[in-house]
Amino acid sequence: MQRVRDVIGLPVIELDRGKEVGYVHDLLFNEHKQWAGILLGEKGFLKQGTYIPAKAVCAIGTDCVSIADQQAIVSFSTFPPGWMSIQTGSSAIQGKAFVTAEGEHLGIVEDVYFRTGSGKIVGYELSNGILSDIIDGRTVVPSTERLKMGEDTVIVSGPE
Repeated sequence: MQRVRDVIGLPVIELDRGKEVGYVHDLLFNEHKQWAGILLGEKGFLKQGTYIPAKAVCAIGTDCVSIADQQAIVSFSTFPPGWMSIQTGSSAIQGKAFVTAEGEHLGIVEDVYFRTGSGKIVGYELSNGILSDIIDGRTVVPSTERLKMGEDTVIVSGPE
């Protein structure tokens, strides 16, 4: 199990030439809550809008992400519709309120846990503010089919 926060910011290394081609700007997930790729942050103003499909990633380590060669980097315009990101764009998951269909506020999404092998989101780390985080710690809510990603909130239906 991997925390998204631990992956964002890691350098991306091309194994063919041993060259750093950018860094992990964000992780992208499809409509089935499955990891679909890495939004690549690149040095320079004009190099924007590229990503690396999940199938092209060789490994996600503690210190870097590796890809076979630069051919793995493709234009973001080819990414299929219905994607979600963790912290960038209009579909960002981080910062969304997590509520039940019965009207109970569970917290704000601070991080997401996923399995690197299957790519599935397995849990959401919720915060109820700094003081609550210090006293009680953060809550991790497992991912279920009963979750609905809304524009501003994540709604969980049924008993938790």
